[in-house]
Amino acid sequence: MRNLRAVFEVARQTSRLLCMDRLYLLLWLLMVGGGVMVFLVGFRMTKLVDGTVLFAGSAWWMLGTVTIPWTTSYLCVQAVHGDVEDRTFQYLFVRPVPRWTVLLGKVLAACFLSSICHAFGAGMMLLGASFHEDRWPNGIDPLLFATMLAALTMLVVGYGAIASFFAARFRRPLIWCAAFVIFGAMFLPMLPAKAGLRVATLADPVRRFLFDRLDPNPRFVEVLWPSERGFTEDLIGEPLWNVAIVIGIGLGLALLSYSRAEYDSRERE
Repeated sequence: MRNLRAVFEVARQTSRLLCMDRLYLLLWLLMVGGGVMVFLVGFRMTKLVDGTVLFAGSAWWMLGTVTIPWTTSYLCVQAVHGDVEDRTFQYLFVRPVPRWTVLLGKVLAACFLSSICHAFGAGMMLLGASFHEDRWPNGIDPLLFATMLAALTMLVVGYGAIASFFAARFRRPLIWCAAFVIFGAMFLPMLPAKAGLRVATLADPVRRFLFDRLDPNPRFVEVLWPSERGFTEDLIGEPLWNVAIVIGIGLGLALLSYSRAEYDSRERE
């Protein structure tokens, strides 16, 4: 119980520090801009694009592919590796709490702040799409927003786990995070279904989770997976299990590295 309280206390203090980051504050403004973008794009899209595709496609490509990977990685690196850069990690490690509680608290704070911001962004996008009533002949299904929130949250936790490992293990974690985001979020998920490397990413199983929960009509599949022309329900597989494996490996390696590493004091780069 004492360790659990330590996790939440570290998360509370880390959240206060991250909330003052200028980039995090700008992210909230970007979320508002995303809602405006969806509203404006709705006027230019063909009538074949219904409200579900307009909202889910915009949320996937802007939030799931761009802002979540980059901002979540940045927040986790700032939370975990920032103490090493500014030489304050000594004060953390001399406290009578296990290192794993410190790491979990920091990752929890970064993922929580990223999740609430992107949930707000998804809400703004749905609001922007809702103004085009002609694209919602059957009304807005509450399951659509709930499913998108679940998908975005899985992405946040997944990228947070991977970024925490890079921050705990490497001297320049942002470079490693950038490489993982470029190949794991932008390049590999675009490959056709026969490319087995897709399963090593987070974007692919989360996308298959959306297909499993929502109606994977051809237009919807085309927007979220442009390179795949022969999509079938057999390709859905076990997306939740795939995401759990990636999160477990990333967080497990992060805890192992953070608990055993000997960090040196050095100047901020």
